[in-house]
Amino acid sequence: MKYLRLLLPSALALVVLWESASGQTSMAAAAASIPETVIAADAGIPEAMSNLMDAAWSEFLEGCDLILNDDVDGARASFDEAVETILSSGWVISLTPPLDAFLKDLTRQIRDIESEYFFSLYGDDYEELEVDDGEDAPGVEAFLDLDLNIALDDPALRIALSSALRQGNFDIPIDVNDDVAKSLEYFLNRGRKFFEDALLRSGRYRSIIEQVFREEELPLDLINLALVESAFKPQAVSRARARGIWQFMQGTAVRYGLKITSDIDERSDPEKSTRAAARYLKELYEMFGDWNLVLAAYNWGEGNIRLLVNGSGITDFWQLANLKNQKKRMPAETRKHVPLILAGAILSRNPEKYGFSTEFEPPVSYATVVVSRPVDLRSVAKTLNTSVDELRKLNPALKGNRTPARYPDFVLKVPADSDQELYALIEKLPSVQTVAVDGKHKVVKGDTLYDLARRYGVPLKDLQEVNGLSAKSVLRIGMMLEIPASAKKPAVVAKK
Repeated sequence: MKYLRLLLPSALALVVLWESASGQTSMAAAAASIPETVIAADAGIPEAMSNLMDAAWSEFLEGCDLILNDDVDGARASFDEAVETILSSGWVISLTPPLDAFLKDLTRQIRDIESEYFFSLYGDDYEELEVDDGEDAPGVEAFLDLDLNIALDDPALRIALSSALRQGNFDIPIDVNDDVAKSLEYFLNRGRKFFEDALLRSGRYRSIIEQVFREEELPLDLINLALVESAFKPQAVSRARARGIWQFMQGTAVRYGLKITSDIDERSDPEKSTRAAARYLKELYEMFGDWNLVLAAYNWGEGNIRLLVNGSGITDFWQLANLKNQKKRMPAETRKHVPLILAGAILSRNPEKYGFSTEFEPPVSYATVVVSRPVDLRSVAKTLNTSVDELRKLNPALKGNRTPARYPDFVLKVPADSDQELYALIEKLPSVQTVAVDGKHKVVKGDTLYDLARRYGVPLKDLQEVNGLSAKSVLRIGMMLEIPASAKKPAVVAKK
């Protein structure tokens, strides 16, 4: 009888896999050695679906082996291929419960494995945000100088905190304790510039976020999650490669419907990523029923929090954060994460009371044009008498200076005061060449080796080898890459 493999709880798998690394055991072999949960393929699951899951699982295991050997790009390629195998299968996943459950577990494990890998490199600082390669994609500081262990002897601050709680009318529980008080003191002093800059920048997206949260029936105070995660920067990138206002890892982003291709990364789309974040937060609340645990799970992963809760029998975040003897202890970054969000909620309710500016940046406003093929943003800018920089600011999800290929009905944001009579001219602009010319590709902003390998249908290793590049090589804008002869024949480029 044929059986299909179900994914293991991610945290348990990670413990075994990383312990196996020290014994020179491959990640795939370690996973294979763990007793599996299996169900019969004839128990209502077609053989074709079983084979599909097996294929995706094989890609996943290959990625596990690659990341164990520090080949991060290769691992991501395999992980993405595992997810793409399911997404491109033709099954209506939302209407196919076994496949939907399989995909959710798959993407959850991918996210947790990538996070665990970076945690093994950087320890408690693994979520520190860094500057991205693009000049328009600055990261923000992590809160490394926030020390929750210092003694805080400031009665005035405690009184102010208690007063804020009585008057705040918050829609998530705000605890009065030392960690929240210290986080509040941090934002009022050492982290003051970070908080005020983020608060004022929130004006760009606050109305969008609050509208989505109201529609999804979420507490509006959760907006402070974005303040701490990214300072409301759509292109902020973490060391663990999380991106956007809501700092999605790639696997979670795909799981919640965000597109990530060589042309576009919708984790940087403020509205679409907010919708995805709202769905994720609702799912976490259904899982834990406690907003503090939800915020911790958002940062550390629901599998890790669930393992900690189940292992300790404790469901209070503050008690979990202070556990000393658990085998898998909550990292310092997560222990700081929750009180910082609560402190942000307190300050953002009455910022002027604490001496912060309230000159919020104006809300982003735009009109939209549907563009179903790749067109050059320079041509669009010229048509509308605006600038490419302005178009890129309105469309931070775009990786380069063109609209995405293979994206029917892509909605391009344009300046709100654009002449609508010119929109018809945009629809007549010629398509941009998106395939190799004479076996070569000129690198543009946003290109990566992995994306180019997918675009031209060549193995990533072949593309690296023919160009003398490694997984850590940095592509420079304007450099010419050789496309291996094994590349797929380029599609015919659309004409005017």
